[in-house]
Amino acid sequence: MTTATIGKGQTGLRARVALVAKGTTRDLAALLTRAGHEVFTFDDWASFGAAEPAPEVDLLLVEDAQASTAPRELSAPAILVGDRSQISGGRSLGGLSLATIEAAAEPLLDLALELRQSVARCRELERLVVGVRDGSALVGRSPVVRRLQSALSRAADNDTTVLLEGPRGSGKSLAARIIHCKSRRSGNRLEIYDCGDLDGEALTTAIGAARGGTLLLEGIDRLPSAAQSVLVRHLKERSGPQSNGAARIIVTTSAHLPELVAKGAFREDLYYRLHAFPIVVPALRERTEDIVAIAVSILDAAVTSGGRPHQGLTPAASALIESMTWSGNVTQLEAVLRRANAMAGGAPIDREHLLVPAVAQPQVATPTLSAAAPADTELDEDAIRPFEEEEQFLLSRALRATKGNVRRAAQLLRIGRATLYRKIQQYKLRLQ
Repeated sequence: MTTATIGKGQTGLRARVALVAKGTTRDLAALLTRAGHEVFTFDDWASFGAAEPAPEVDLLLVEDAQASTAPRELSAPAILVGDRSQISGGRSLGGLSLATIEAAAEPLLDLALELRQSVARCRELERLVVGVRDGSALVGRSPVVRRLQSALSRAADNDTTVLLEGPRGSGKSLAARIIHCKSRRSGNRLEIYDCGDLDGEALTTAIGAARGGTLLLEGIDRLPSAAQSVLVRHLKERSGPQSNGAARIIVTTSAHLPELVAKGAFREDLYYRLHAFPIVVPALRERTEDIVAIAVSILDAAVTSGGRPHQGLTPAASALIESMTWSGNVTQLEAVLRRANAMAGGAPIDREHLLVPAVAQPQVATPTLSAAAPADTELDEDAIRPFEEEEQFLLSRALRATKGNVRRAAQLLRIGRATLYRKIQQYKLRLQ
């Protein structure tokens, strides 16, 4: 038998190989095992089919004497080792001599591993598309998520321009894809552009490319002035007699557009046209009860796309991620979980695996009791106002103190910006 030196190849992964053979072809098992790959050997197809549990393999190596009894459908790509040219079953890659297999084992196994990863990625994309179309990609059953799911469904039922607001990493792009995939335009193109990369000419080209479909403009607050004029003109045309086949517009932003309008950095008429159907995508901290379910879905998706299998989270880890603030929202949670799963090494993810990089936060002074009201001050019932009046007073005070800076006001109040935005609309508060 020819001696060959093989390793795990460029992929750095261990291949899983099934060897169906009785003769000298079985010597391949020792060669592949020494190279660090996992090999399952079977005398014939009957023993292969009877294996419990059935092995999930990347490549089948089959002795030519076993070709005539091969199943019609094979679970993995197969190579016949011998002189015959093919196996009469699906997914056959043809036949090679034993010497050729020995000499070319490394690139063949690399090819099989790459095929496995490609299949996994395709399955993940299929799962994502199905999830986007039926809404299940938006994980959670909290009241705020149910309201969001309902709003996305309503937006998908018409062609109105949609403004998706929310903090970075909260899932605005996913929400936009759900709207498109559930709409009547789902069979047409979804064109996605970052507004920071668009000038007036590029935006005109993008609008034309998305004709009949949906145009998603991410970070609309970064759209240059000249491109804003182009977008205003397009939105005017969409509402007129020339609207047939025009692209449907969905935009996202993590900024508070009224602030930019007040500063002259964003066109007021564009804001009103974009505000036809506003939807707020909540921060992760506003849907605490969904965090564990989101975490499990992230880990499952990583496995489907070829990542390391996981054993879930311990109760302590689940409690910890529910208590974290997650300033980076779902994007940050995903990064932390992928690292944690690697650190866990096949065990359940525990607290010590959940290391979150420190992000500098502005220091927020904590008011003392005496600053709000002296502890020894006697109160009577006449001093108590309805909760909504107190809340409106507190919000207005914070906005005045920060001169209308919503981000800073939310920090002082220890609430999410999305929550403060809703309260501003609810109470019709003025930005000072």
